Amino acid sequence: MRIVDITKNEIKENMVALIPMGSIEQHGPHLPMGTDGIIAEYVSSKVEERLKDLVLLFPTIYYGVSIEHKGLPFVSLTFNTIINMINDILESIVANLKIKKIVIVNGHGGNSYFLPLVQREFNMKHDDSKVVIYNTFRQEERELFGVNDMHAGTIETSKIYVIDKKLVRVNEIDEIKDYSVKKGVFTFYSTGEAKRYGVINDGKRIEINEKMGLKVLEMMIEELVNLILNFNF
Repeated sequence: MRIVDITKNEIKENMVALIPMGSIEQHGPHLPMGTDGIIAEYVSSKVEERLKDLVLLFPTIYYGVSIEHKGLPFVSLTFNTIINMINDILESIVANLKIKKIVIVNGHGGNSYFLPLVQREFNMKHDDSKVVIYNTFRQEERELFGVNDMHAGTIETSKIYVIDKKLVRVNEIDEIKDYSVKKGVFTFYSTGEAKRYGVINDGKRIEINEKMGLKVLEMMIEELVNLILNFNF
């Protein structure tokens, strides 16, 4: 069920709250600014369709921490702001909806720096309520595609192409003339400093693989369904 569509009487304490998260940041000249949230929302929506009576799907949180894209277009919250915001949401779910199981579906690598801190603090604070983080970017998919797509490369492009072909400006991919990557990107250098095209695809040209994009999305949906069905503590 989608929380924005139902009444208070339809909320059940045995439900699992599902919260997709993403970012608003550049994804090269060919992908939408909301790519991370679009992927997290797609996976979460498919899971909600399969587990409608068990899952309580929340609106996607499209804002994240995107400071690593300095020099290129992005909108970001600070770490302090978003940590407080997520904490408030989690505490409100537990206190006011009486739901004890929460899954955050995270589509943005930059959010991985603070979400484990939120998770650890929340889980240590609550004996009978727990939060799990599920990331939609996995090492397995990099191995399947054979490319280390760190941002806006082959893997993300293939996923978005499966979700909605109209969102991929295929012709704009040819604008990218250089795929070399400056060592230390995301740690010592921003995307804008490391690559003016905004694409970090391990030095390889972007290749759209619709079949593999569908495969990894289906893999994630299945993993998330199993995680929810086996969410025990």
